[in-house]
Amino acid sequence: MNAAQIHLALNHAPLFLSVIGGGLLVLGMIKKNELLKTLSLYMLVAAAVFTAPVFLTGEGTEELVEKAAGVTDSAIESHEEMAKISLVVIILTGVMALTGLFTRKKEALSRIVLMAVVLLSLASFGSMAQTAHLGGLIRHTELQNGQATGGEQQNNNDKDDEKEDD
Repeated sequence: MNAAQIHLALNHAPLFLSVIGGGLLVLGMIKKNELLKTLSLYMLVAAAVFTAPVFLTGEGTEELVEKAAGVTDSAIESHEEMAKISLVVIILTGVMALTGLFTRKKEALSRIVLMAVVLLSLASFGSMAQTAHLGGLIRHTELQNGQATGGEQQNNNDKDDEKEDD
């Protein structure tokens, strides 16, 4: 497996773990369900752990795609800058979730930590979603300003040529 394959295989894990973990945490807090709260905290720690290989394979992935047709340095740079922000946010979320696991028995402190984890999980999901979107713009032309992809554009040009011939 090369860096791009690892990057693409794992890049959605932190995104989905952060939103599902955050949602389960809110549900666990509302229902006062310790199992849900604990599960959600582990999910958020896992989201942070999965982010490390995704981030670390980014540079290798860049080297593989930067010379490809249609790939721009500005798209890569935007994705990379947002990835740095997301890395910090999701690591903070993971550390706070880990703190939540260790403070479960201290009810007053646990409540504050869990509220912070909920907010951080939302921030993690938002920043990871933006990072994923910017990453998608690197190679997915269908996401770029609603323009037609290369194949669709060629088909449209062929139709225009046919009309001119008539």
